[in-house]
Amino acid sequence: MTDRTKRSELFPGEQLIETNGLPVLAYRRTGLAATPLVVFLTGGGILARIAYGHPDGNAHDFLDHWLADLGWGLIAASYPCDHPLFDQLGAGLQLDTWARMQAVLVAEAIDMYGQRPIVAAGWSMGGRLVFALTRALRQHGLRLDCFVSLCGTPPFPRLTKEETPPERLLPNGLWDLASGRRDGTSRDERWLAELAVAAKREGRAVISPSAFADAYRVNVPHGLWGPELEPYFGNEPQQDRLNSLLLAGSFSGEDYPVCAAIVPLDRSDFRHALSDQAVWGEITVKGLVNNRMNAGAIVGLSEEQWAWLREFVIESPKRLTRYLSGGHFFFVGETGAKRTADLLRELHTEVVRLEGMLIECQMSPQ
Repeated sequence: MTDRTKRSELFPGEQLIETNGLPVLAYRRTGLAATPLVVFLTGGGILARIAYGHPDGNAHDFLDHWLADLGWGLIAASYPCDHPLFDQLGAGLQLDTWARMQAVLVAEAIDMYGQRPIVAAGWSMGGRLVFALTRALRQHGLRLDCFVSLCGTPPFPRLTKEETPPERLLPNGLWDLASGRRDGTSRDERWLAELAVAAKREGRAVISPSAFADAYRVNVPHGLWGPELEPYFGNEPQQDRLNSLLLAGSFSGEDYPVCAAIVPLDRSDFRHALSDQAVWGEITVKGLVNNRMNAGAIVGLSEEQWAWLREFVIESPKRLTRYLSGGHFFFVGETGAKRTADLLRELHTEVVRLEGMLIECQMSPQ
């Protein structure tokens, strides 16, 4: 058996399916009826296997094991890319289409097993899907209970202009994840360093460098980064800025769900450690004001209800944030994976509490 043939084998629980004319690597575990269904939105350059692991690994090191322990379900889909599993690269795949493809998987699960809460967990670049996924689920008559950032990149076009685009494309049209550098290091250097930290914490290998290269690491359809105001990749044409803003839907508030965040504590991921509570909290507050508040209902509140509502909304970014030791891969390794599952449950409970308060104040979803 050649190395490429071995790498083309599916892991237990995986299916290679076609949606919107493109292949998707889908992992679907039902969980118990009426418990939340987690939709894991993977980041750039790493398959969604990072949420459920590889056969030679320890299941306890991955989030899926601990979600199953809670009875929760999981959908973790990987985009078409240059991994040998796929017979199409999907180089032209765009963010909105990818969101619709994942919404189809969620709708199928709901149709088959019944209504249940839907919780999206967006890791790294997966955070850029939040508005598009909210729209796509709505087209199926489904509502996202909440989005939880796991070091999620927010879905806003960058406002900085650089002399040269920071990223480049491979000849096959995919985003070359090995090309970009930040703070003097490459992504692969940072990722392997994160996995080494997880191994040190657990006292054993979690994902070895060879397993990471064979089973997880890929290059990405560049459209999954989403609309930008300036060229993000080398040789891209100048952007139509107005169209980019309209496509991103970043500032309307219409597609803003309730957002929570599990935030890393380590300085290795200082950008997320310092900003995630504020960034995702802003989306939550703006979404609540835009989609749940109306003047008639506000006027009808008693002074006590108004004071309660005001305090609850203002404090919601803090209420919906939890902090966890680790860096960008804090949910990998037994310690982080178990704690992440527990915090997802805590945050969902907090969201249910928020929804109950809004219903009591007669603020129904619009």
